[in-house]
Amino acid sequence: MEVQFQVIRQHQNQQPRIETYQLDVEPGHTILDCLNRIKWELDGSLGFRKNCRNTICGSCGMRINGRATLACKENIAGELARCETNATTGLPQMTIAPLGNLPVIKDLIVDMQNFWQHLESIDPYVSTEARKIPEREFLQTPAERSQLEATGNCIMCGACYSDCNAKQVNPRFCGPPCPSQGLPHDCRSKRWRDFQPPRNTKSRHGWGVGLYPLLCV
Repeated sequence: MEVQFQVIRQHQNQQPRIETYQLDVEPGHTILDCLNRIKWELDGSLGFRKNCRNTICGSCGMRINGRATLACKENIAGELARCETNATTGLPQMTIAPLGNLPVIKDLIVDMQNFWQHLESIDPYVSTEARKIPEREFLQTPAERSQLEATGNCIMCGACYSDCNAKQVNPRFCGPPCPSQGLPHDCRSKRWRDFQPPRNTKSRHGWGVGLYPLLCV
C-alpha cells in the first residue's frame, strides 16, 4: 500500500520545514523501517537516531501523528487509525516530528542534555547512606515490586518529557522522569536513602507542578 510521510525537518536554530516522501509499505512495517527506507532509497540527508530496534534503548523516540512514542514500536497498521488522509492524493499521510520540549539538532535528532541534567538533579542512584545493617539485602516481595512496574521499567526515552504540558509552560519544571525515577529509590522496601526533590529547584514550581498523567510508550 502507498503511504505518504510528512517529516518535519530542521537544522539547529533554523525554522522547520516539511518534506513529503511516498513509500509502498506493508501493514507490519514499523515507522523505523519506513524511515530507514526513506534514508536509504530517497533522501540520505534525513537525520534520526536508532539503535536496538526492539523498544529497549529508547533512541528512536519521536512524535508520530501527534504523540511521542518509539519509531521501532509503532507500525503502519496501528498508525492508519491515527493519521490523516491527503485531500489531493487520497493516500494515508503520516506526520513525523522531533520530540517536544527539547532543542532540535537536526531533523528528528534532539539535544537530550536538559533531560539528562534534570534527571541527574535527583541523584537517581542506589546509595547506602540510610543502611543500618551492613552487608544485608533489602528484600522485596513480588507484590511490592509490582507497584513499581511502570517506573522501574522506564527506558528513559524522553516521551513523557516531550509531551508534558507542565514543562511547556514552566521550563524550570524537571519533568515527569524525575518523580518517576525517584520513586523506586524511595519505596519502603528499598529505602537506601531519603528521597529529596531536585537540589537545583528551590520553589515548588520546579518540582510539584500540579498533577499530570504519566505518558509512557
